[in-house]
Amino acid sequence: MQWVVELNFVNLINTPFLILIVQECIIRRGEKYRLEGGPDFENKSLVLIILIGYIFNLLFGWFGIMCDDASAAQMLFFQFGTSFAISASVMAGRYTGLRGQHVAASAYILLGITHGISLAALSKAGINADREATMAMPMIPALIFMFWCNLFPVWLRLLAIIPIILFSFVYINVHLGDTGVGWTLYSGYGALQFIEVLWCIYLFMDWKNLASQKQKG
Repeated sequence: MQWVVELNFVNLINTPFLILIVQECIIRRGEKYRLEGGPDFENKSLVLIILIGYIFNLLFGWFGIMCDDASAAQMLFFQFGTSFAISASVMAGRYTGLRGQHVAASAYILLGITHGISLAALSKAGINADREATMAMPMIPALIFMFWCNLFPVWLRLLAIIPIILFSFVYINVHLGDTGVGWTLYSGYGALQFIEVLWCIYLFMDWKNLASQKQKG
């Protein structure tokens, strides 16, 4: 019996376990180095990619919301935005790991998986509500683990409760027979996007502080 395995770029991106493997390899490799001793250009590039990725995710999400529901344009905007979020999560996992925030680095791995599930739920036919609701499974522990990250202020870590509550409602509603695609889903994902942008701003500020300390030293 011959098995034919068709692999393409979309299938690879839509595989959450591939995201897990890639992020784990990046973090393990990064543990050999300390951020303070790395090249300035590399460190600056890292935080800028994180910032750009999460901001683009937020912007493309807004553009998608303004399109007709389940339209090709809306799905395209959502797909582009989610792809940026996956890239930013990979980079953020590397940065927080280099800063000694290993629990937060693991949380970013889970967020990469979360966005991978979201990307897999987007198709030409619209949003697969069942698959989109499963975002809550890796997302909720990821947001809880972010409470260990002292690079963020306490109030920002507490904001993570909002998407946790909203996605819990989405998950419950879907399993009760609801379509799941409604204001709770859009609000929950929007809250997550906004919080991720705030996180990356603080990561950028952390890098700026380290860079200024190196110049003074």
